[in-house]
Amino acid sequence: MVFLYVPCKNIEEAKIIGRLMVQQRVAGRIDIVPTQSVVFQGQGGVEETEGATMIIQALDKKVQDVEDIVRAHHKNRVPCIATFMLYRLNREFKEWLVASTG
Repeated sequence: MVFLYVPCKNIEEAKIIGRLMVQQRVAGRIDIVPTQSVVFQGQGGVEETEGATMIIQALDKKVQDVEDIVRAHHKNRVPCIATFMLYRLNREFKEWLVASTG
């Protein structure tokens, strides 16, 4: 089991990508969190905007599928796709995730 962190341009972009992943059964659940302030180095220097963050819950074997969907539908040319290995996950949720994405 892994969690993936993927920042998006806005909530709408995150919803589109998230729905695709769940429909294609590469992720069991997507939490979308609005981000009030994103600070980054832009072409004109330091820029600030709003955004959204997806926290994707998936099986290890589905990570490449998640990455493929994000790359195909993300507005950034080089999106951040960070994978976190889980130390522990409750059995009931793990069983649900396997059944949802297996």
